[in-house]
Amino acid sequence: MNDKGTYMTRRPIYVGPLLTVLCLFAVVILFWPTFRDLLGIGGTGGEFTHRIFVIPIFFVIVWGLRDNLAEIPIRPFWLGNIFIAASGLLWLVGELSLIRIFTETAVMVMVPLAVLSVLGYRWLWETSFPLFFLLFAVPVRGPLVDWQVNLTAKFTHLGLLASGFPVHREGPFFEVPSGKWSIAEACSGIEYLSACMMFTVLFAWTMFNSTRKRVIFVIGGVLVGICGNWLRAYLTILIAHLSDNRFLRHGHGTFGWVMFAVLLFAYCWIGWRYRDREASASPVPDEHGNHRPSPDTATPQNSKGPMLVAAIVIGVMAAWPLVSHLYARTQPNLKVNVPALVLRAGWKAVNTPVTDWKPMLVNPSLENLQTFEKNGKKVGVFIGIFSNQTWNSKLVSSVNHFIAPESARWSLIHRTTDNTRFLGKSLDVKTGIILGDARIMARQWYWVHGVSTASDIQAKIEQLRARIDGRADISAWISVYATVDSTGEFASATLDEFMRDMGQSLAGALTASTQP
Repeated sequence: MNDKGTYMTRRPIYVGPLLTVLCLFAVVILFWPTFRDLLGIGGTGGEFTHRIFVIPIFFVIVWGLRDNLAEIPIRPFWLGNIFIAASGLLWLVGELSLIRIFTETAVMVMVPLAVLSVLGYRWLWETSFPLFFLLFAVPVRGPLVDWQVNLTAKFTHLGLLASGFPVHREGPFFEVPSGKWSIAEACSGIEYLSACMMFTVLFAWTMFNSTRKRVIFVIGGVLVGICGNWLRAYLTILIAHLSDNRFLRHGHGTFGWVMFAVLLFAYCWIGWRYRDREASASPVPDEHGNHRPSPDTATPQNSKGPMLVAAIVIGVMAAWPLVSHLYARTQPNLKVNVPALVLRAGWKAVNTPVTDWKPMLVNPSLENLQTFEKNGKKVGVFIGIFSNQTWNSKLVSSVNHFIAPESARWSLIHRTTDNTRFLGKSLDVKTGIILGDARIMARQWYWVHGVSTASDIQAKIEQLRARIDGRADISAWISVYATVDSTGEFASATLDEFMRDMGQSLAGALTASTQP
């Protein structure tokens, strides 16, 4: 009985972790499609990866903190709903513009924000590590992949030269006496690095009390992830070459993961030898330097406030999937077609293509290839149309490439950004030198509601604006390409001439094909 004569039930020791886990479950249920794809357990998320273990590990860590959580008073932080609304808006922007990094980061940030709002800032601090650990469920993408590809290619080239083997390299493309190889994005080792960081962070937090030791161990884990991938790529080519391609020429992914597991095990074994002794179970002082009360003397809690805040938090989070659903219902079904380009300035249409190369697009609504010739110079024009875009079929995506990542016939040996003229205006374009049955130069950009751009960000912004305005969702991927001489000047001049002469016709065809 308290000092006012009112009896209150004391909070059991397990209520602390359960309340934290329930915050996660609320986010998972409301944003289940995002979590399903994020963890690679179905839908459009891709393959099963180490990220599937993040949430179970989160549960285990929170349960291990149950004694401390039981002693912390629950003091809801109402203003946390403002931050939840902001993260919900970020999720909606990502959902409408089909940007995974927005949707995935937003849902993971919502979990600590829900803990903050429902339980209070002291709970957020006490569970800061498991809440931070949830971010490892978000895949690593972007420029880091290209950086890893370049570093891996450089190390592999140097390693082969040091081993005394003749090797010819152009960018990520290698040629040794026994065959040709290419360091594709799948060989960048970004998944190895991500897994290594995830497990070394968990190991360091578990085994070390010293912040200095933890930081050093994680940095070492990053080096293991990066350098281990260099060694994997080098050994793969070396073993295949020495065995006359009987081993590791195809299906060397398993070898990579086994080698990575061995390296990580060895590194963690070294860390185990230098682990700190288990911390004592003495009470942890609070912010005033006083020891926290034991669970049987913890301050009683009134559950009405937290339950009310929890209901409001769930309402704020649930509003964003509802808005997304309403936008999705307004999208009409569209039929698309690409008309033939009007011939100008002496260019004529021919049936024989420049090569049999074409970009690798995933699930476009329509692909169209036309070839033109003038004075013995050929230019191919590829147009890929995307309408009513989904996560499985979208214009700006990491799965759309100049070549297929595992292509055995074509290699992207150089990639840069060039400038050309289109409709009398300057236009930056992505340019790739592609080597295979022929050597070609390909230029690529997007056409989004009349706007030409090679910028992924600008293309996404234009698509988002159109989606908000209720306009038809149709946009195009454009590539123009020609064969390359030893200097590349021939292809560049040919493509510039084509854009100058046939640019108006190309714009007319794009306008016609992207009108509802």
